Amino acid sequence: MKPSFYIPSLILALIGLSACTSASTGPRPTIGSDNAPVVIEEYSDLQCPACGVVSPEVERIARDNPELVKLTFHHFPLTMHKDAFRAAQASECAYAQDKFWEFVDLAYQNQSNLTDAKFLELAETLALDKTVFQACLDSSDSQEPIRADLALGRSVGVSYTPSFYVNGKLIQYSGRESFEGYLKTLK
Repeated sequence: MKPSFYIPSLILALIGLSACTSASTGPRPTIGSDNAPVVIEEYSDLQCPACGVVSPEVERIARDNPELVKLTFHHFPLTMHKDAFRAAQASECAYAQDKFWEFVDLAYQNQSNLTDAKFLELAETLALDKTVFQACLDSSDSQEPIRADLALGRSVGVSYTPSFYVNGKLIQYSGRESFEGYLKTLK
């Protein structure tokens, strides 16, 4: 076959591959600089008690060190937490209105009451458009980023929450102080 045949075929194949591999769910919530030397991928469950303690601290560290740390949040709702998936979905609806981190913080504070009524109350607290928020919550489209995060987490070996990958490596730490100390070693 002539080389001119290969070029269009190659272009079509690349377009097809990019359509299959690119996330239709859009970018994930992040804090920090794209050029930060420390990249943290967090996998969290909004109903997980340990996540409710650790995740806000990691978020604070990322906010306090935006040139050092880039934090990306991924949902990993565990099946043992009956309201975790719906809470993740509600946070995606808040994300659509640029209030993801604020919603997540409130969800962690209300882990024992993650109901649709509470989500609407939190949306009101954050001055979200409640009609848009409710429509989002009722739509299966808001489930797609969570399903994509779950698939990604499973593909990299996540099995519990919270899980943190720092520069591609799973790390475990005993608390905020050890995590902050770890970050200082990377400066």
